[in-house]
Amino acid sequence: MLTGSDWELTTLRYSAALFDLDGTLIDSGQDIVESVRRALGQVFSDRSLPEAAEVLALVGQPLETVVRQLGYPADAESTRRFAETYRAHYAEHYNDSTKVYPGIEELLAGLQQAGVKLGLVTTKHQQQAEFTLAGTGLTGYFDYIHGWLEGRKHKPDPEPVLTTLRQLAVSPGSAIMVGDSELDIEAAKAAGVETCAVTYGFRPAWFLKSLHPDFLVARVADIGPIVVSQE
Repeated sequence: MLTGSDWELTTLRYSAALFDLDGTLIDSGQDIVESVRRALGQVFSDRSLPEAAEVLALVGQPLETVVRQLGYPADAESTRRFAETYRAHYAEHYNDSTKVYPGIEELLAGLQQAGVKLGLVTTKHQQQAEFTLAGTGLTGYFDYIHGWLEGRKHKPDPEPVLTTLRQLAVSPGSAIMVGDSELDIEAAKAAGVETCAVTYGFRPAWFLKSLHPDFLVARVADIGPIVVSQE
């Protein structure tokens, strides 16, 4: 594990590192599950609520996909009401139980110190991505934050990754995407970016391995030596 001044004695393997948010930087599962269940209960009051594990398996998917995958009516009006109700509840409770994964702040600070450009690529709404980062104290580490806005595409489309790289002025071949889901790996591959899947998030290791990422790690401490190498 790289610590302290070690970061000053490194060579960059990648000029930029792009990170997913939920399940990669922060353990936000409980707050997301509670917000999803609360919104479903209000919009579909005649239906039973899903188990937490069912919701966690879909973290990172667009809200419209979450409704459909959980088996609820996915007509435009119901989906709109669900998304609005979810976002309103999450805005009030996003930081009730959410924690930054141990070692993440040290990792981001070290990469920043080494000269790596840092981008965040999430399916969260832009505003929610920004206040979640601010609430967890991570905003200052990132050169660019890319959340969802009307007209933007979601991962696994490569657009969010490519847009972030343009903002960072880094080519796909000089970047790596770090994430905990199929959306991150597929979006990065489609953009021509190498991938690092983390198994401590919301997807099991066997599933992530089946996606054939360039790197597969179980610890935050293993990410740094992939992005940079000691001279």
